[in-house]
Amino acid sequence: MTLTTEEKRRIFEEEQLRMKMKGKSIVVSVILSFLIPGLGDLYCGSWIKALIFFALDFLCLILMFAMGIGVILYGFVWFCGLISAWLSANKSEKRKIKKVDKSLAQES
Repeated sequence: MTLTTEEKRRIFEEEQLRMKMKGKSIVVSVILSFLIPGLGDLYCGSWIKALIFFALDFLCLILMFAMGIGVILYGFVWFCGLISAWLSANKSEKRKIKKVDKSLAQES
């Protein structure tokens, strides 16, 4: 069974559309945030959240060496960083889908 030129064109257009709709990877975002809280948000383009997490990381390190209480606080910041990275990646994907839908509506 051979595909016609029209079918090949339609498959090609659908594949291009699928690639346009793909946002940031949730897995990559969470892995980056697992390594350093805030890095997953930076990957997703949430610059402000990333800066906040980097500042909290720095504060936890200072507290860890100064008073020893930074370990518990760092665990909390680390866990919140994982959740934040996951939410940022989800939001990135939804934003990308809305952007593609809007561009398709304008083409029609």
